[in-house]
Amino acid sequence: MKYFLHDSERKNTICHEFQKGKFDGHTFWKSDSISLSDDLVVTLGIDKLFRDVIPNYNSYDDFEIDNELWNNIMLKAQEIGGEVLTCISEADEWAKNTFLEYDVFTIMQP
Repeated sequence: MKYFLHDSERKNTICHEFQKGKFDGHTFWKSDSISLSDDLVVTLGIDKLFRDVIPNYNSYDDFEIDNELWNNIMLKAQEIGGEVLTCISEADEWAKNTFLEYDVFTIMQP
């Protein structure tokens, strides 16, 4: 992956973790999570994309993303195009596989 990291590749905790299922309130950096560095979230404008699509988005909180909301994120990324679309598309297969097992995944910055 070019943008997202698996837990074993992550070198610091200044990342946005995409965690399968609902956040249990205390477990971070699960082995099946993917992470996106905070620098990339800001540099690429992923934070703006999330603010446009996720109600009450705040990068310091956790947000549950269901299939419908993920589809809206993908649509907005397609609208924007470029590196934003490339980045978000990279997580699409992970998200689709997650929805086979869970109703949601959680985006958080631990």
